[in-house]
Amino acid sequence: MSNPDDVARRLGLEKSENGYDLNSKSLLAGIGGPLGIAEAVLPATTFSIVYAVTTEAVYAVGGAAGLSLIFILARLVRRQSLQQAVIGGLAIALAAFLALRDGGQAADYFLPGFFTNAAYGLAFLLSVLIRRPLMGYAAQLLFGLQGWRESGQYKRLRLVTIIWVGFFAARLAVQVPLYLANEVELLAASRVVMGAPAYAGLLALTWIMLKRIARDAQGKLEAESK
Repeated sequence: MSNPDDVARRLGLEKSENGYDLNSKSLLAGIGGPLGIAEAVLPATTFSIVYAVTTEAVYAVGGAAGLSLIFILARLVRRQSLQQAVIGGLAIALAAFLALRDGGQAADYFLPGFFTNAAYGLAFLLSVLIRRPLMGYAAQLLFGLQGWRESGQYKRLRLVTIIWVGFFAARLAVQVPLYLANEVELLAASRVVMGAPAYAGLLALTWIMLKRIARDAQGKLEAESK
């Protein structure tokens, strides 16, 4: 976390004359914009519908992967990040391989998502355990909050970071049992519900909490300077 604008973008914020603000446009951009939301929702929905109708993994994976490839091509046509398109293509290839390999099953299509959520969750958790919660650095970059590790704001910023840990853990807690039970349709549905909509709610909550923490810290400094 070294670039304030990049951190702001990831948190769904928009730079303005008064600093960083959250609005419907920036929140939409934070969760990937219309194309990003479609990428998060439609392949999993397509997978669920096709599998429910055909009970054939190859058709379900083919439909979801084909749709994802269309979104990647759309990004290339719009001259968006080639790196993101390549990573997306590799993720699709891995998901398809896992589901269609010998001994694989339809639910294996969602395995890469488990590892992604686990990685992000562990990163946030590790930052808490070493007493350097990531949301503290986000507040420092976005709001100029200094000395937060030695102030009363530390515990509040740790809490915000723990909420992010809980978000990724909740995804795994819901989806892994569905995977183990081979409840493919429910797994796909949970992927949609706990995707863009839940992430948007998390970004909004994070913004509210970080802004309040920064405002309280500024108010305390002003009171001490009088």
